[in-house]
Amino acid sequence: MKVVYNWLKDFVDVTATPDDLASRLALSGTNIGGVEKGAHGAVIDAEVSSNRPDCLSHYGIAREIGAAYKLPLKALPQAKLAESATAKVNDAVKIEIQSPELCGRFTARVICGVKIQPSPAWLRERLEASGVASISNVVDATNYVMLELGQPTHAYDYDKIRDHRIVVRTSRTGEKVRTLDGVERTVEAGICMIADGDGARGVGIGGIMGGADTEISFSTKNILIEGAWFEPIAVRRGARNLRLHTEASTRFGRGSDPEIALRARFGAAVHAAVSAAAKQANDDLATSG
Repeated sequence: MKVVYNWLKDFVDVTATPDDLASRLALSGTNIGGVEKGAHGAVIDAEVSSNRPDCLSHYGIAREIGAAYKLPLKALPQAKLAESATAKVNDAVKIEIQSPELCGRFTARVICGVKIQPSPAWLRERLEASGVASISNVVDATNYVMLELGQPTHAYDYDKIRDHRIVVRTSRTGEKVRTLDGVERTVEAGICMIADGDGARGVGIGGIMGGADTEISFSTKNILIEGAWFEPIAVRRGARNLRLHTEASTRFGRGSDPEIALRARFGAAVHAAVSAAAKQANDDLATSG
């Protein structure tokens, strides 16, 4: 994981140089591949071991730095969105978790009236320094929060979701889904599938990659942002069988924090709304377990 030195300072007032910081992290158990000096400052290449999913984020590494240098960890920023006074997300979308053994929590936020455009320069620069390509303001918002908090989120084109209904279920033998990379994949039975409408059409592989049928495009006007928790062993098995290892599957497969799903989804919504000039936001959640 590429850790941006200046990003860490959002969470801990560290004064040590990037090289000293890398050395201290290495001594405390975080493997360090090196320190790069680029256009956006120093970037530390941290090789996070499989038993430390809590360090797969800037906030997680900042927590390690706070412990190593005996520095207080800053509170995560608080933000607020203008909520719709009339519309409720329970009316805007229905969520059914049919396989709680694969997905213990699925939360949603609907944002209406967005404008898909390039992200602000500061956000693009942080993603670039982290080795993640900028795509659009909404997609970048989900990636930014994943790198900041360690919790993957996903954005759907709300108007492409059939019947505005999400069904989380177990995949069927031989089921096919076209993922965001444009590849049609055949999924074996037992993998977590995100479906829409009556549940027949898969629109994403839970914890691994979203589907192309509900992909955000420059014609998108309304979005649904997902924050979920997927069972780690099932995610690892699915990623291995599909030969599809992603930033999301790396984090979900090692075990993400179910309690941070709400904060991450909200954070992604805030960044998306601010940079997409959203007109209104509806908030609620559907959970299981």
